[in-house]
Parts: sequence; C-alpha cells; structure tokens
Amino acid sequence: MPSEHQPENARRTRRFAVKLCVCVAILTALFIVGEGLSYLGMKQSAAVEVPAPPASVYQGQAWADAYQREWATRAPDLQYEPYVIWRKAPFTGQTVTIDAEGVRKTYYSSCDEAAAFTIWMFGDSALWGTGVPDWETIPSLLAKRISDAGRKVCVVNFGETAWASTQEVIELMLSLKQAAKKPDVVIFYNGLIDTYIPYQTDAPDAHFNFTRTKQAFESQRNNAAGFEYLRQTNTYHALMELRAILSGWGATRDNGRLSPDRVNAMAQATYSNYAKNVKLAELLGQGYGFHCLFFWQPTLLAGNKPATPDEERLRKREVNEHPGIDRVFDASYSLLSGYKAGNFFDLADIFDQEREAVFIDFSHLGPAGNQMIADRMFAVLQERGN
Repeated sequence: MPSEHQPENARRTRRFAVKLCVCVAILTALFIVGEGLSYLGMKQSAAVEVPAPPASVYQGQAWADAYQREWATRAPDLQYEPYVIWRKAPFTGQTVTIDAEGVRKTYYSSCDEAAAFTIWMFGDSALWGTGVPDWETIPSLLAKRISDAGRKVCVVNFGETAWASTQEVIELMLSLKQAAKKPDVVIFYNGLIDTYIPYQTDAPDAHFNFTRTKQAFESQRNNAAGFEYLRQTNTYHALMELRAILSGWGATRDNGRLSPDRVNAMAQATYSNYAKNVKLAELLGQGYGFHCLFFWQPTLLAGNKPATPDEERLRKREVNEHPGIDRVFDASYSLLSGYKAGNFFDLADIFDQEREAVFIDFSHLGPAGNQMIADRMFAVLQERGN
C-alpha cells in the first residue's frame, strides 16, 4: 500500500524541481545578459583603438567624423594567417579599404603598370595608418610625393597592427614567392613593437601578445574534458579586465620594479633582434634585386618633442598603464641611435622642433605627422637616386 509520506515527498520533489528550474533559468538569463553586455563593452573598447586624440590633430579634417564612426562601429576584423599569425580581414568602408590579401589601399599608386617604380612598405599599425583614412597613411602620402614629382609609382602597404620586424621579414619572404613583379625598394618602419615585446614577455624573438596566443592555442586540447571553454567567454574576459582595474594594475605598480640591468637587457634584446632582421632583409634584397631602407619610428615615449598638454596626457596614460615602459623605450632608442648602417635612418628626433600636436596616442600620428614622415622618406629616396 502507498505510504502516507509519499504525497508529501512528491510535493517536496515538485517544489525542489520548480526551484531548481527557476534557479537555472535565472542563472541562464544572467549569463546571457552578462555575455551580451560584456560583448558590447569589449567590442566598444577594442574598436576605439584611438581614444580621445588631441582635437587639433583632426581639426578641419572633413573625414574625421566618418573615420571615428566607422572605426567604432565596424572596425576591420583580424584573421589567422600562415606564419605571420594574423592579418586584417577584407574590408570596404568610407575611409578604410582592405583587399583580399589583407593589404590596405594606397592612394596615388598605380600598380597596374608593369614598368612602374615599385615600393613595398612594412611596419606596424603606425605604417598601416591607424587613426587616418586610406589617403592619409604614410604609404599614400609617399606615393603622392613621388607621383607629384612626375614619376609613376606602385606603393604597397604591407603594414599590420602590432607586427614586429620578424613578422615583416617573413611577410616579405612570402610575398616575394608569390609576386609576379618584384619591388625596386623595400621600406621598413619599426620601433614601437620591437621595443615593447621584451617588456611584455621573456620569450626570445616573440610576437605581440605571445603568452596569450600560446595559452589560447594550447587550451584547445582535442577531446579534453573540463571547463576550459569558460575562459573563452566574453564574461570571463570582462571579469579579468575588471579584476585588473580593481587591483590597481597600472596605477599603483612601482616604476622602479625594473632594475637598470633588466632595462638594459631588454634594450639589448631589441637591438640584437632588429639588427639580425636587417641583415636577413638585405640578403633577400641581394637575391631578388631590390634595395632596403630602414626607418626607426618616433614615439611620445622617447625623443625630445615639445609635448602639447594633450600629448603629455597621452604619454602619462601609457606610462601609468605600463610602469617602466618609458625607461625601456629610452634605453632601446638610445641604443638604436648608434646603429651604424648606410640604409638606416633614425626618425626618433623628427618632431623635436614641432610644437603642434602630431600624435593621436603615444605611437600613432595624425595627417600632419604622417606627412612629415613621408617627406623624410621621399628625401632619402631622392638622395639615394631611387
């Protein structure tokens, strides 16, 4: 016969089941909301690669609003590429155009003529042109100077966000294997990422965000049980960023945590690796019949530019977020200033007499700054008879 306790047990089971379902539904809803808010917040912070630049840099630029709006709402995605790890995906917008090979459009350039003088340019996002439209990048402004001088030119912008010189040499090698027409001149524009990587990681000759990329790859274990997938959620990444903010990361760390010996070791690592990449690029030039030119880029973290109040604010923000980074840049840039090579040009001091704002953050330049860099490159090409 049924026990008199069975109805009560059934009611308790039903109540527990209802409560469990409600709890699961609430947790699921909170997770969905959390994922959505985290996604939107991280998308916004990732899209605004150029936060609050000095107003004077964009003053009078008709394209400025369109560029900022386009970058904030639909910035180009990165996609995985063999050997170089990442490249921007194809993109077509009002101010930014990227072809199927991940190469940004260069204005004033004619690459459809076999006889055109051809320049390939390699660098990080400063060369790619973060902060400016296609027609205001360094490659486009250099192409304009050359075409205005009466010479047809094909300039290819191989620049890419956060690329180090090693990735650029690899991209040069890959492009030489594929291109029907080889370049006459190859220009490298480096400094920031090569200097920053030894500060970011102890791994020798690494790329930007090496440790994070390594962990992401190694976490994808085939048929492995566990909860590692939770680390891939937007909520997890947002919580990690929040923890860093609440713990005072970048605001309270001691700038003296890097000993002089450690700073010098970082500078030596930058110098040694860059010098070796210069030699490798020159060897490729000898084999394929092109000349190499190497330019060391300016930054607010080194050099003697009279900083405007906005530029000083940008510099201090970077130093606060990365304590000791200014010392690393000072040491590395000082070491590179003594690099002796006939085809190496140190541009760290190019803005030492410039009192107007040219930087939109600690490394990227507005149109006026890009024009000054392009002018210096053009002058070097003329001096060398290229």
